[in-house]
Amino acid sequence: MKLKFALLVPIFCLVAGPVAVKADTLTLNNGTVNPSGGSAEIYPYSFQLNTSSGTSTVDLMCLNYNREIAAGESWSAAEESIPTGTSVMDQDYRADAILYSEILHPQAGVSISEIQYAEWSIFDPSDLNGNSLFDSTAQTLASNALKAANNQQLISSGYFNQFTLYIPSDDTSSGPQEFIGTAATPEPSSLLFLGSGLIGMAGMLRRRLVTTQVG
Repeated sequence: MKLKFALLVPIFCLVAGPVAVKADTLTLNNGTVNPSGGSAEIYPYSFQLNTSSGTSTVDLMCLNYNREIAAGESWSAAEESIPTGTSVMDQDYRADAILYSEILHPQAGVSISEIQYAEWSIFDPSDLNGNSLFDSTAQTLASNALKAANNQQLISSGYFNQFTLYIPSDDTSSGPQEFIGTAATPEPSSLLFLGSGLIGMAGMLRRRLVTTQVG
């Protein structure tokens, strides 16, 4: 996602959505310059969140690479839960949530940039083809998240209740973007999985990294 600060540098992301919970107003403060390079800012994206209960500053993660918003821009968004259905889009949102959990609890040897690019690839894989920042680690993260998204133990445990999607109320092909954040009150059962390696995801990635380093 590329931010347009005062210098008018562009920001990109996504579409669509599950069942709305409540309407909010999001105002983009800024994103974070990627220390790994490239023109796209990465997590965290700082927002001013206005709800019926007040105003707060929250850090959110962008779900897509191909839309544009500007720092200071505001829009209405609906807070939505992560869907637990069987459609491809439902599964993709769950993969997004798993990757967001990874960014909150990054593994040794895995960068925030790699997790962000893995996140973007869930909805926009073709946009990242040939992008050097979508490296083998990011590709493995994305692949493992998509597999874990269909794990019935995760779905039935309430794991996905700890995340919130922010879907633009006026969601068009030109924007604004979709974001994901942490739910205000995650259920206790979902917390058991937080930072636990997620269905062997961490172990699978570690083995991949070790193999790459040895090779």
